[in-house]
Amino acid sequence: MLVVMPIKAQQGSEVCSLKEAKSFAFIELGEGMEMRAVKFRDTFANELFDYFVTTDKHDDLDEVFELGARVLLARPGMSIDDVVEGMMFRELDEIV
Repeated sequence: MLVVMPIKAQQGSEVCSLKEAKSFAFIELGEGMEMRAVKFRDTFANELFDYFVTTDKHDDLDEVFELGARVLLARPGMSIDDVVEGMMFRELDEIV
């Protein structure tokens, strides 16, 4: 499973909204939500992924939905590790 998260700092770990994003973390998750790989990119355009995580339910997510991804809502201040843990225990709400 591939999850994309907007990140506040270029190589940071704090998840943010699309408006605040300096880069995007592409996290490959394996069995049991194990993080297999983390890559940082400047954009998520033209990429295929399963989930997109944001901290703002009012983000303009049209492009994300057009790519066929599901969107999850993280709480402000959450890190990549926090989000993965939240996904594991199904603690994040889905934006539809």
